[in-house]
Amino acid sequence: MVAALVAAFAMKVATIGDRLKQQRARLGSSQVQMARAAGIPIDSYKKYEGDAAVPGGDALAGLARAGVDVTDLLIGEQRGAPAHSPHRVEQLRAGYVYLPLFDVRASAGGGELVEDENIVDVLAFKEEWIHQELHAAPGDLRLIFVEGDSMVPDLHPGDIILIDHTDTTARREGAYVIRMDGALLVKSLQRLPGGVIKVISRNPAY
Repeated sequence: MVAALVAAFAMKVATIGDRLKQQRARLGSSQVQMARAAGIPIDSYKKYEGDAAVPGGDALAGLARAGVDVTDLLIGEQRGAPAHSPHRVEQLRAGYVYLPLFDVRASAGGGELVEDENIVDVLAFKEEWIHQELHAAPGDLRLIFVEGDSMVPDLHPGDIILIDHTDTTARREGAYVIRMDGALLVKSLQRLPGGVIKVISRNPAY
């Protein structure tokens, strides 16, 4: 059994592709017009909207110049600064870390086989919160989805969890993502005398 600590819980959110489509609709632009205004190849732009790729720094700067609210694009929260400001990307970077959301599902149930580990989104977190509340290094954190209902009411299907993949020894009790026979499960782990670790489902129906 391999475990990774569930460091925090997050709500299910729209993807970067979803928010980019919304931003383009707000601006009244076609995909070709938006790609041209941002200086991005049209094939790359279509991948961003289709969540087949995540825009990097240069692409984000171009999108900001084209009028996209980059804060809303990455975080899902609109800010008060003008969307066309050339300083938006630099302002957004200060004090935040960007963590990848993988197309991986940990089952709160019978087990979910992991077949795809593509990055489907990038979510922003305050760096201060990462260090003070989680006591973790941003590079050790990953975001994945939850499937199944065995951890209800703590976790629900479609929730996103933030995991620390370096905490693999279950030194403390809490929720962990564990790998068993090629499947990922999210369960509560409890230490018992004699070095025994008890795997617990929070849902009393299990």
